[in-house]
Amino acid sequence: MSLTRREKEILELIKRNPMVSQEELANILGLSRSAIAGHIANLMKKGFILGRGYVVKESKGVVVIGGANIDIKGRPFKELIRHTSNPGQVDISLGGVARNIAHNLALLKVPVTLLTVVGNDGEGRKILEETRRAGVNVEHVLISPTRPTGVFLAMLDAKGEMEIGIAQMEVLEECDAKYLEGQRELIRNSELVIMDTNLPTDSMKYVAEICRKENISLLVDPVSIEKARKVREILDKIDYITPNRGELAAILDVSPGEEVPRLAKIIREKGVKTVIVTLGATGVYLASEEGEEFIRPYEAEVIDVTGAGDAFASGLVYGLFNGYTLRLSVKFGLAAAALTISSPYTVNPFLSEERLKSTVKGVI
Repeated sequence: MSLTRREKEILELIKRNPMVSQEELANILGLSRSAIAGHIANLMKKGFILGRGYVVKESKGVVVIGGANIDIKGRPFKELIRHTSNPGQVDISLGGVARNIAHNLALLKVPVTLLTVVGNDGEGRKILEETRRAGVNVEHVLISPTRPTGVFLAMLDAKGEMEIGIAQMEVLEECDAKYLEGQRELIRNSELVIMDTNLPTDSMKYVAEICRKENISLLVDPVSIEKARKVREILDKIDYITPNRGELAAILDVSPGEEVPRLAKIIREKGVKTVIVTLGATGVYLASEEGEEFIRPYEAEVIDVTGAGDAFASGLVYGLFNGYTLRLSVKFGLAAAALTISSPYTVNPFLSEERLKSTVKGVI
């Protein structure tokens, strides 16, 4: 259950001083004592304060489940010429949809745990070391004794748009129900779960069942047109889904030329509570029980679009986790995407709460 920003402020003050009075909290935050009493009553109802004396329940975080791999990206200096060698630049970095989202969330000060599988090799150790250093809990990551760490190879055009990508992700076959069963308590005690479709289909079903049973919000990132089809059997258990136009069409097995609002309506009728279709340079289409609308993106000079979708999901979850409205959370997602595509990094190391809020003007 999400907390409002004010509830989070009060909870943080209580953690620092469990004996703080309501009058002192009112003076610190510039609120009335009755307002503080109301917020504390809500914190007790939500289970974050367990009784008199302000016994604070350990705060829940976000669990991200899915791919973690090495990214290799090539970009030509001039227009891409097919079927021959192109002078250009090759970059090697950490990647994987789930890992990237977890890394972004850590930069945004959201407590986050990553569940994935890497190989017992130099690449796997590099992923664990650097992701841990970024602030992500990687203590539950499985290390495969037989399969190599995943690799994603992307060929970009001169503008930074991806032409084609190849994913070697067989190691994630070991992210199976047996592994996830060992993480069940971690999952069921989370505030929100993010899952990408790099997982085996049975694993996705398993996670979706836990989230539905425990009333935990589930966000699914469809990853690609091919992998998006895996979500068809769990649509009625998804709270948020963030497909692009092609992935949305693949889920419904229709032409990508179909109108986005109509497809979003169909997928909501199949059980998804909130559909957010990413539309690149034109922004996103948001469809939920609150209504439907197109939301424009923030302006940015495009350097590299790789990681834009991961950044969007991270900004969205940052907003939801911190108690912002759905619409404002979507705008945080668009801001995170803009900050990412205007950098040469898949995960922009300079992403922060301050830069996010300054992009989404008017947020305190």
